[in-house]
Amino acid sequence: MRRSVGCNAFGLRRGLDAIHSHSWFVEGSDTAMVRMRAKQFSWGLRALVVAGLGLSLVLGGCGGGSDSSTPAPVAGTLIASPATFAAFGDTPNTVAITGGVGPFTVRSSDTTLITVAQQVVGAAFTFVPKNVNVATPVTLTVTDNAGATSAVVVTVTPATIPAGVITVTPATGSVCAGENNATTSVATLCSAENATASVTLKDANGVAIANRPVRFEALTFGATFGVTANSTAFSRIATVSSDGNGVATVAMRTDVEVTSEAAFLRATDTISTHRVDSWITVLKHADNLTALSVLPTTGGLVSFYSGECPSVRREYGIQGGKPPYAVTLAAGSSLILSDGVTSAAPGAGVSVAAAGGHFTVENAALATCTTSSNTVTVTDSIGTIAKGTYTIGLGTGSRGTATTELAVTPPGLSLVADPVSAYCTSSMARYAISGGTAPYLASASIPQIATSISGGTNLEVTFVSDRKWKLLKGQSATILVLDSVGKVAVATITCT
Repeated sequence: MRRSVGCNAFGLRRGLDAIHSHSWFVEGSDTAMVRMRAKQFSWGLRALVVAGLGLSLVLGGCGGGSDSSTPAPVAGTLIASPATFAAFGDTPNTVAITGGVGPFTVRSSDTTLITVAQQVVGAAFTFVPKNVNVATPVTLTVTDNAGATSAVVVTVTPATIPAGVITVTPATGSVCAGENNATTSVATLCSAENATASVTLKDANGVAIANRPVRFEALTFGATFGVTANSTAFSRIATVSSDGNGVATVAMRTDVEVTSEAAFLRATDTISTHRVDSWITVLKHADNLTALSVLPTTGGLVSFYSGECPSVRREYGIQGGKPPYAVTLAAGSSLILSDGVTSAAPGAGVSVAAAGGHFTVENAALATCTTSSNTVTVTDSIGTIAKGTYTIGLGTGSRGTATTELAVTPPGLSLVADPVSAYCTSSMARYAISGGTAPYLASASIPQIATSISGGTNLEVTFVSDRKWKLLKGQSATILVLDSVGKVAVATITCT
């Protein structure tokens, strides 16, 4: 069935953004330092694809005419999902809608706690509940144009760590503290260094919460915790209670044997279950000097098709040594370096002014390329050298015959995770949209991943690894593209 739709652009964007706000997240446990919530992602992906496939039905209520020779679609059972879930106060949450007959409306049983726009545009809606002092259930009722209803029971749960990050304070006189890049880490510490980590708990009225147990966890290697400043035993998990000002503080010690890496920390209010995540950078350190290092030690991509490479840009950071730094490529390289502001000519070098700074490495889209490992050399002002690599791996897929059907190419793309820190640094990848009926809209299943379309058919997918969030090894996102008549095409981006 083909439709011409007059108001799809804003409606689709709002609907897609809402669908994708449920994302992967990392969950700690005693048996697994980093574990993916597969069930949560499974629901999110089902909602994303099913809701996307059903958007052509929803768009029918948005306006436009249809071909009278094409039979009208038959709507499935109206389902708003998930049917029950807990939502922290002051935090965005999403409900997806499948089936039914659009347009849809939604009603809240407690409009003082959860206010929703009555008219739903697209196939999902997002809401931000007010914070609460005790868990409170609220029912959201979705009604379609035929009178069918589907209820969602939301338990609004207290958000008790309003700052959203863990405060990490290095020891006085830390050599490495001066190298911190606040956009990517809450703190930078030397190996075998002492510090403290803390969070402040407050209720919905801003009143400090005293004597509340808080669990601190190091979900990757790089740091350990002790209950008190003079602790003799440190472990990856420690639980302490907040003081009279609502502050829960643990002693922290970075690992002795590290190769400049990122460490992932979590603090959880064990009563409300509200939790926050933060990243720190831990640097190899000896003789009162920080060793020059490049992170990631290895970056790059694995293509989907054999014999060709899409355009990918990866970010690297420099720590230690004596700035400024000269970044160079091996002779004959066609890779493109950038200092984050200006891109050099293919194969040319760039300069980075300060420790904690970044540079990027990009390969242009190539119809013919081979597997390769490219050396990136960083030289500091006194001649110390550190090296990283940019690898290109080829896939096994073959391009099929071009059709008029909507498609995204490549259908999958993998970014190489650093073997030490086990995450993918800030990156960009380009896809191409073909077939279908322009204009197109795109979005991603992880809200931190942005999509943009240029030139009508060029799809750029980007993300920034920051102090709260990083794309972890083994984590994937689905990229969803819709054309103006509701056809859907999907692609993936994965950190491997």
